[in-house]
Amino acid sequence: MSSAPFSPPAGLTLASMLYPASLCAFMVRHGLSKKSLSHSGAAAATIVGLGTFTHTPYVFSVALLSFYLSSSRLTKFKSQAKKKLEEDHQEGGARTAIQVFSNGATGTAIALLFQYVYWNQASRPVSLFLEDWRASVLLFAYLGHYACCNGDTWASELGILNKSWPTLITTLKKVPPGTNGGVSTLGLGASVAGGFFIGIASALSLIFQQLAEAQKNWAGIGAFANSLNGGFLFSVIFAATAAGLFGSLLDSFLGATVQKSSFSTKKNMITYKTPENGDEIKDISGIDLLDNHQVNFVSSLLTALATGYFAWRFLW
Repeated sequence: MSSAPFSPPAGLTLASMLYPASLCAFMVRHGLSKKSLSHSGAAAATIVGLGTFTHTPYVFSVALLSFYLSSSRLTKFKSQAKKKLEEDHQEGGARTAIQVFSNGATGTAIALLFQYVYWNQASRPVSLFLEDWRASVLLFAYLGHYACCNGDTWASELGILNKSWPTLITTLKKVPPGTNGGVSTLGLGASVAGGFFIGIASALSLIFQQLAEAQKNWAGIGAFANSLNGGFLFSVIFAATAAGLFGSLLDSFLGATVQKSSFSTKKNMITYKTPENGDEIKDISGIDLLDNHQVNFVSSLLTALATGYFAWRFLW
């Protein structure tokens, strides 16, 4: 009994690997130099990067880099103030492998699935997303995932700086800053902006790739302009923006219900550690079922599925 020999994806050559390798090197070097990644996080980011950057349309790479660079930047924003409000706040972020995978595993799996579906197709033009429902659903699921991650990160990093205490999403009562499930006007606005950022970056990458394809095929600017589908681009931006808000709200709901938040009267902040001598710990909300990484993974996975369903239901 013989099996067919393994063949690499169409168009994948040693030269084409320079693109994903260069992006991975940039991401890892940037993360280590800016202290946005720990050494384990850098190793995990390399796996996520290679699974995403290798032989896929530019929009996949752009969405991932937009999330990584913007969220890393916001983590450093007013870091000293956050230290007084968050017990586990680390300057620069220094994301570990489990943090990278909780925010990147679903997106990487979707990117790899896209590669598997179009394994033998060397050319993957932007029109593919308009002509094949599978490509469209996978793209929207992927964007929904990173829009959720970006929206939730922006909400967490900016919402904690809200001047008034946040409101617990399940009881609508005021709770201390840093409480899982706490929402604020600033945080909700940040989650919308985070999703919108992913949507705009992705739409622009699709436009520029389509322009490059028109020039390569000698089609001219007129043909490029006629080929643009404004409705589809609007759907990309709308879906990513909605996913940023939906994902952040879902993350907050899970945080308020299946993630425990306790308040230290001695430290005057939310704590996740065992109490010290003379410290009184008060339970604020939730049960101790999932940790923050697991909540991030579940919320981004469900948002990806919801956004993919949106594409299948309303675009086809």
